Order: sequence, then structure tokens, then C-alpha cells
Amino acid sequence: MYRSYNEGLLRASRNLRAAVFAFGALNAVLYAGLTPLWEGFDEPFHYAYVQQLWRTRSLPVQRHTCLSEEVWQSFTLAPASYLVKRNVSMATSFDDYFRLDAAERQSRRRQLEQLDPKLAAVESGCPNYESQQAPLAYAVLGPINRLWSATPLPGRVFRLRLVCALAAWLAAGLLVWRIGGLLGLAEIHRLTAVFLLYCSQMFYVTTAHVANDWLALPLFLLVLESAISLRLWSLALALAAGLLTKAYFLAMIPFALGLVLWRRPRQAAGFAILALAPAAPWYARNVILYHDLSGQQQTIGGVSLFALLHSAIELPWIDSIFATARTALWEGNSSATTFGATTIWLMVALLIGGACLYFRHRPPVAERVLLAGVGCFAAALAYSVVMLFHASHGAEITTAPWYIELLQPPVLCLLLAGMARAGRIGEWLRRGMLWLWTYVICATYVAKLIPLYGGYAARPVRFLEMLRWYGGSFSEIASILNTAALLPATVLLALTAAVVVAGASLAARLSFPR
Repeated sequence: MYRSYNEGLLRASRNLRAAVFAFGALNAVLYAGLTPLWEGFDEPFHYAYVQQLWRTRSLPVQRHTCLSEEVWQSFTLAPASYLVKRNVSMATSFDDYFRLDAAERQSRRRQLEQLDPKLAAVESGCPNYESQQAPLAYAVLGPINRLWSATPLPGRVFRLRLVCALAAWLAAGLLVWRIGGLLGLAEIHRLTAVFLLYCSQMFYVTTAHVANDWLALPLFLLVLESAISLRLWSLALALAAGLLTKAYFLAMIPFALGLVLWRRPRQAAGFAILALAPAAPWYARNVILYHDLSGQQQTIGGVSLFALLHSAIELPWIDSIFATARTALWEGNSSATTFGATTIWLMVALLIGGACLYFRHRPPVAERVLLAGVGCFAAALAYSVVMLFHASHGAEITTAPWYIELLQPPVLCLLLAGMARAGRIGEWLRRGMLWLWTYVICATYVAKLIPLYGGYAARPVRFLEMLRWYGGSFSEIASILNTAALLPATVLLALTAAVVVAGASLAARLSFPR
């Protein structure tokens, strides 16, 4: 009888774990299908990089490599945010697109579907400002894109989004689960960390569009996981792959080398060769072409140390921290819409509460290693803020929110470790985070993105007005979504309902484990 009871508990645990991961997959598919073409951050330029690699079999060069004619012509047919329209004047903003009659919207969608795939092999003459990015993520997507080269552009991009989103969903979830285990978290706290990650709208903003962040985020977690478990070969390969994916992995070199010199000094030389040699040619190329190691647009030609120090002094750090905290938790894709300030600051308050509980005790060695990795990357983000402030002549005071997203998974693991040590107050804080994060991901679709891409004109969204909008113009909403989004409206609404029901059910189950 005791054995059957244990087997029942084990089966229930496995079912709950599978349900949490299924919830993440559901969100990944919904987010990739709901987001209109090119509404992901810089997505047309990232996608053009994928096309260019396959078309020319050569690496792109900043200010010389151009978008394909297929991408360029799509700007006139697909709706775009007002920020995209600022850069590409031929695009139609969402507000203008929604004012078109249904026949015109359907006509534009048909033309978008009928763009000749052969235009992907023709240069448009419009420079691709993402050409400085490291090539690994695009090289992975290139053959997959080639496989679907005859598929209409919206369907092709949606399939690539699914590849990106589902790869990140599975890898990130498994690595958060693994890191939680290495920190000694109980199963309920490990599941909470994974569930909170899957409730993060910024996780899907970062991974559910064609770019390179879908690969960078899991590689960052793999670097941290390998460092905690001290698997040097895995750490070296993850760092090498990261350096070939995003330049911000340069910030993790001191962390990785410092850890190896501390724990395995005799293996430091071999580790450095394995971790750095694969990416060395790429960064040498950056120095030769752009006179800068990272090759970022803001630093092409080099930036003096004195200028950066002066910018660091001039930058309004308090305003920057508050702005960063607000955008790091929710950002409405390229439309840059925001969530309610009260909700965002309540999320921040819960995170600060978790940090206060965490730092009441001296962390064990595994957590100190994780803190060191988080600290190195946080320092790189601070440098990024200074660089952007300098390059924009004071106009920009925050870094890209999808960069900050890399810190969320390890920070959640650390905070949950602190909550586990804090007893009852930690348990109530964990439950508060579960329900607030669940509310945010459900409201993301119901009250934010579906209204944004379905033609809801009032700003901001108000509850009663939104209910009347859903009830009074359902056919019009479906008509707009069918032309703006990448999945049919009926599928999107069914997936949204499933997310709401599953999210609430899982939050309740995780709040009161048996």
C-alpha cells in the first residue's frame, strides 16, 4: 500500500510537471501566431540576415548588406507599429490599417501571401542594420528557411517563429529545472520557477520571433548551469556558441575564466582555447572591419574610454533604473505599449520582497557562483546603457528589455531559494508571485495584444469598454485578426481561452501542493 501511494505521488508529480511545460508550449504557439508580421523587435532585418546567409553563402557586412526585395515589398502590405513606420515610411501603421475597409485589408493580405518567393534572392538596396550580428543563430535557421522557401512569406515566418519559440521553450524550461535542482530547491519551487518563466510576457517577446535571442537565452542558462555543476567542457562549448550568437557573451568571459582559475587552474589554458578559439576569427573580423570588438552599430569606428566615462557620470541613473524596471517586465513588441503601472510596480515590489528575504542569509557556494554570473551580465547591461546614452546624445537611458530577460530565469531561481529558507512568509510571497504573474500573462492576450492587433481604438484599455468591444463587434475583430495576425482568429481565441484556463488551474495547483 505504501509503495502504491508513493507511485501515485510520483505520477501526480510527473503529470504536474508535464502540465507546466505544456502551458509554456501553448503560450509559445499563441504568441508566435498572434504577433503580426514584422511586429517582433527588428524582425524583418533579422529575417533578411537568414535569407542573405543562404543566398550568398557569405557573412554580411554592416552598411553594405541589404534587405531582400521580398522583405522590402512586404512593408507596403503588412500593418506595422508607429515606431516601424518612423523608420520605414512606406509602411502602414496599425491605426491606419484598421481604418481600411475589410475588402482592402483582405486584398493586402492576399498580395502579401502572393509575393513571389524568388524576390528573396533579389537585393532591395535598403541596408540591413542587423548585419553586424554574430552568425550562429541565423546559420541554424538558414537551412530550415530554405526547406520552406516556396511557402508564402507569412506562413514561412510563422514556422520559423515556431522553431525559435519552441526551441527556447524546451531548452530554457529544462535548464531552469536543472539549475533549481543544483541549488537544492524542492520540486514545488523548481516548478514555480519554470511556471513563472512561462508566465513572463518578455520571455515570448524575446524568443517568439525570428532573431538570435531564441538561441542566446538558453545558451546563457547553459553557461550558468555548467558553471554551477563545474562541467568545464560544457561551459567552454556553451560560451563558444554564445560568443558566436551574441556579442554580449563577451561579458561572460571573465566569469568563466575566473571560475576555472579558482576551481581548476591546471585546466585553464585548455579551457580558454576551447571556449575562445571558435569565435576568435569573428571578433578579429569585427576589429578589422569596424575597429571595434563587438561590432555594434553604436560603436562602429570605436568609442574612447574618456567619452564613455563622461557619459557614465552624466547618465541619470535613478531615472534609468526606474525606466528599466518598468520595461523589463512587460513591453508590447515593436509597438512599445506598456502594461498598467500599478501591476508592474506590484511585480517589482514582490521581486524586491524576494530579494530582501534572499539576502538575509549567506548564500551557499552554488548560489554564489550563480550570483557571480548574474553580476557579470548585469555589469554588461550597465555598460550597454552608458553606450546607448552616449550614442544617442542623452536620448536613451535604458538598454533593450530583451537583453534584461536573460537575467529573469536565474534570478527567479535565486529568489525562490530565499523564499524556501524564509518559511511561511516566503511561501505567501511565492503564492503572490504565482497569481500575479498568471494574471499578467492572461491579461497580456485578453486585454492587451488581441485589442492591440484586433482594432480596439480606445487607449488605455478599460475593462467595461473592452467587454463591450468583444461582445459588440466580434465579427469585425475576427476579420481584422485574420488579416493582421499569422494564425486564424478562431485558433487564436481558442488558444487564448486555453491559456487562461490552464494558467489559473496551474496557479491554484502550485499554490497549494498536496
